[in-house]
Amino acid sequence: MAKKKAAKSNSTRPKSTSASAKKAASGTKKSAKAESAPKKAASKKKTAGKSTEASAAKKPTAAAPRQPEQPPAPEVAARVEHATQEIGRSLWDHLDRRKPSVFERRWWLDNILEWATQDESVKVQMFRFVDVLPSLKTSEAVARHLQEYFDEVRSHLPLAVRMGLDVAEPDSLLGKALAVNARINARKMAERFIAGTRSEEIITSLTRLRRRGLTFTLDLLGECVLSDDEADVYQQAYIDLITEVAPHTERWPVDPLLDYDERTQLPRCQVSLKLSALAANFKPIDPEGTAEEVKSRLRPIMETAREHDTAIHIDMEHYAFKDLTLNIFKEICSEPEFADWRDVGIVVQAYLPEAEADLQDLRDWAEERGTSICVRLVKGAYWDSEVMTAEYRNWKTPVYQNKWESDANFERQTHFLMKHHEVLRPAIASHNLRSIAHAIAWAKELKVPSNCWEIQMLHGMAEEQQTLLSELGHRVRVYTPFGEMIPGMAYLVRRLLENTSNDSFLRHAHANDASIDELLKAPAPVE
Repeated sequence: MAKKKAAKSNSTRPKSTSASAKKAASGTKKSAKAESAPKKAASKKKTAGKSTEASAAKKPTAAAPRQPEQPPAPEVAARVEHATQEIGRSLWDHLDRRKPSVFERRWWLDNILEWATQDESVKVQMFRFVDVLPSLKTSEAVARHLQEYFDEVRSHLPLAVRMGLDVAEPDSLLGKALAVNARINARKMAERFIAGTRSEEIITSLTRLRRRGLTFTLDLLGECVLSDDEADVYQQAYIDLITEVAPHTERWPVDPLLDYDERTQLPRCQVSLKLSALAANFKPIDPEGTAEEVKSRLRPIMETAREHDTAIHIDMEHYAFKDLTLNIFKEICSEPEFADWRDVGIVVQAYLPEAEADLQDLRDWAEERGTSICVRLVKGAYWDSEVMTAEYRNWKTPVYQNKWESDANFERQTHFLMKHHEVLRPAIASHNLRSIAHAIAWAKELKVPSNCWEIQMLHGMAEEQQTLLSELGHRVRVYTPFGEMIPGMAYLVRRLLENTSNDSFLRHAHANDASIDELLKAPAPVE
């Protein structure tokens, strides 16, 4: 497919051609005004991503030494904490009435996961098996790996499972049946978290989200590439994705909650990508060479996205890539072609003590650029590998050592983003009940309009929570991965680890003994 040129400044947002869609769009403009959007945002068509905030493009400058942000006054902090507790309890009460029933497949998957992850040794072996499963080509290999991996934890397994492993020889009919069943169950788990592999499957998944009142960001599974050919394939996959999916989203009926913020109409299509997949050698030790290689592949994606009114979000990866990723993002977004484009964003990881300094630098740069950006605040998904790498190389560990420290930093940076929401538009990415309630409390305290920030969650996780928050008037964006099974399994294992961690709200969400006091407790050292 030929690569598209960036849209000119006077080109307009693609319109639906159906009469009903035009009527819906017309009615929605009035609705959007009622949602407190300025008249000019509702009445003036958005040009191809051009923002009225823009000023002349400027080169990003090096970050200066930062002073820590001043904490809120004690009386303000107390007021926000009180609101957090009230909001959290209200959400919990509503969620308690939305548990999946025994007749839903999700109920069975939830209970299988709960059983498998109650025992740490069983959990480790299960995730090891799931991770290697896509590379096993025969039923005999699957059955053999099942026996090898779970033999170590045999005494922890239910009697029926032990008996099955005992009698199922890898080359027997029973062994083959066991292998087929293992593949089916693993695929069902993957389908819960991964939207699909082909564009029609992806569009079907996105349409379901839209009907539930949710929006999305699409992510192609896979990270570092090993060759120029692989990097070119990754680039073209995003160009094809945008040109295939974005026109379809334009035919959806208008939804004021999802389609407008205080300033303008929002892109309906958003994609998230990893910069390490755009260079055969993503080397922080060669920042200039790596940056030029990445930007040469990123520009056509951004041009295509801008032409098709699609937002671009840059994911954050391992700590070693952080500074280079931030610099590439600022450099390319400061280029004349993109300097006035507001539909771009980047991730900041709260498990890094450097998160605050990174946000301060992004704020100063965005103010100098003259156009706001979106910042997705996450806790971070690479904690185990960051710690192991640092220990192996005898380096200082770049992440907080304790979960409560990451949680506390997440809350501090949530406050920072809400304070600076006109420059750094907040996207609070969490499934944690307290983290979400705390973000809502700060938004209310600082009078941040509900359409000026959003909550982000993962595809296939906390679906009752997603729906409830949407019904309460919050824009909820679902991080929606797509791609092949083999790279998808690494993602699946990370999501399962997050979903089943001892501290996870999702782990307790359907438990009868879940303590709301425990779930809403402020981050603090464990006594």
